[in-house]
Amino acid sequence: MKLFLLGACSLAGSLVAQDSTVKLPPPVAFPELNHYAPLWERSLFTTRDLPSPDAPAGPLFTDTLSLVGVYEVDGQVVAVLVDRTTSLISEARLNTDNENGIKIRKVTPGATMDKTRVQLQKGDQAGWVSFAEAPPPTPTAPALQTRPAIVPALSSPLLPPAQTPAATPKGDVPLPPP
Repeated sequence: MKLFLLGACSLAGSLVAQDSTVKLPPPVAFPELNHYAPLWERSLFTTRDLPSPDAPAGPLFTDTLSLVGVYEVDGQVVAVLVDRTTSLISEARLNTDNENGIKIRKVTPGATMDKTRVQLQKGDQAGWVSFAEAPPPTPTAPALQTRPAIVPALSSPLLPPAQTPAATPKGDVPLPPP
């Protein structure tokens, strides 16, 4: 009986081996590998940047914002923004939305710090902010020239004798006695 079972098992094994060597065509043809290229080129699990607008039409959310400063903390770029209409200050970080839904998309450093520009993104809009231009100085009245008040010196044995203003040349600072 054992011999019969052993023979049946070997016969079944040889039949399975023979069936696995016969290649049948698949019921549906497999597409080429480049058919799946969008899966690794544009993954569903990554965020996408919007294309830069060449000529934005209409007002943008960045029209009222000015850049106050840019710094890096823990390897992350942070921009400090001020809303010129409300004077509210907020921060925007690279690739992270703030409480207003604004994030930094790109930082363009300038020749000097005041020439730095930051591109922000809010939803599907993108716009640039930079440091506010300093307003031109307003003409003011000429400064009043003041002279030191002449106070009569009180004599005291503990104080050195007072110098009179006439003895001090104009623009010179009196020095203590030697």
